[in-house]
Amino acid sequence: MKDYSRRQFLKDTLVLGAFSALPSTALATERQLLYIPPLVNISRGTPLFLVMDSVQQQLMHGNHTEVWGFNGHYLGPTIKIRRGMFAKLNYRNNLSQKMAINIQGLQANGELLGGIKHCLLPKTSWSPIVPINQPAATCWYHACTPAISAYQTYRGLAGMWIIEDENSRKTGLPEKYGINDIPLILQDLEVNSEGVQLFNKNQPHFFGRQLYVNGRVSPYFEVPRGWVRLRLVNASLSRIYQLKFDDDRQFQIIAQDQGFLSEAKTVQQVTLAPSERLELLVDLNKGGNATLIAGDRQNFFSKLTSFFSFSDQLVNNTVIELRPQGLLAAFDNKPRWQFNTDAVDMLKMPVARERQFHIDIDSASINNKRFDPHRIDANPNKGTVERWTLTSSSLVGFRIQGAKFIIENIDDQALTVQEIAWKDTLLFKKKAQILIKFDHTSSNNRPFFFGSSDLMLADKGCIGLIVVQ
Repeated sequence: MKDYSRRQFLKDTLVLGAFSALPSTALATERQLLYIPPLVNISRGTPLFLVMDSVQQQLMHGNHTEVWGFNGHYLGPTIKIRRGMFAKLNYRNNLSQKMAINIQGLQANGELLGGIKHCLLPKTSWSPIVPINQPAATCWYHACTPAISAYQTYRGLAGMWIIEDENSRKTGLPEKYGINDIPLILQDLEVNSEGVQLFNKNQPHFFGRQLYVNGRVSPYFEVPRGWVRLRLVNASLSRIYQLKFDDDRQFQIIAQDQGFLSEAKTVQQVTLAPSERLELLVDLNKGGNATLIAGDRQNFFSKLTSFFSFSDQLVNNTVIELRPQGLLAAFDNKPRWQFNTDAVDMLKMPVARERQFHIDIDSASINNKRFDPHRIDANPNKGTVERWTLTSSSLVGFRIQGAKFIIENIDDQALTVQEIAWKDTLLFKKKAQILIKFDHTSSNNRPFFFGSSDLMLADKGCIGLIVVQ
């Protein structure tokens, strides 16, 4: 025991000695103001221009470096639209690589949604008009170019979609974008001392050491007292986040991926897989600052040791520090949030077909097959419901494009009625059983895709194609 203590003391001394040689910004605790991506409200007849190009961004203090983004910004604008309208999209690829875009969660036909078999060559454009006919949801858009989607998304080609409907506007939820309705896009990046993004495509997974939220490290944001709504998108390539507040306060989950729960669920921790979205409510009517973190609390020494370690642990795991401002609300009430959803009705729908898919992480395959652009892996009929049984060799995220599902059970645990919501992404360890509804068509030229939500695995072939007719 004495020998171990002496070794540990020497190790700690070396770490502290190395720390003294670090630049002052390496472990800086000063928080940055959260960047709020610009909001684009799509009204009737208003076209939306999304230009993909290289931009300059300050990922490391004092250094501007080249990244990618939309409309001159790292990451893209947040797009908001109401159900019943048409999105007149105008994509323009000003980058030197071919580019395919996916809007994860958007429900539309394959010809309009795009996807992995609709690549824009450099200096070309595409202008689909997409009808929006789905319940309120938080979606996101990102690069999905075969074999290079991870790299392109990592460079900054990602953004958020917000769909509203009549029911969502009557709930009384916080809805002032960038004030009490806060978008949070999570990415883990590896950045060198000059602020340049580092990336190795040959890794089976990618885990960056720095957590960026809307392009900022450990940001803070001032919010009015009362209920605050957080819209979270996991835009990381492989990392799974365990989210909680550092004071273990309770908060409420109100929506997942494509819609509301039937009622808010009170929790102290929640998991967010790659491509998953969550809407959370936190009560900031009383008390001081509230800090959302990913993982366990970090003190000074744990941050220091993680900086010098060779593990996948984040150097700083702060998602957002919320700083409430202003007076207490006149009425300190705690409403019972309830919402309209038809997701539970899926349990009564007839099942047209059952399929089984095994995801093998080691070989990046589905049912022992890697992605083939000429092979169709599932061909359901429009308007039908299918039961898919998913199995895996280990913990993995799964997602599907152009369709939606509910979870019947996950790792042999059935969900309660209150936990059921429309989803397109899930995380499971061994087995999951889902009911998928196919409401939109796709074709051999514009198929939907499904498979691993880990973009590194997807690029290695852990995806398949769906044609809905």
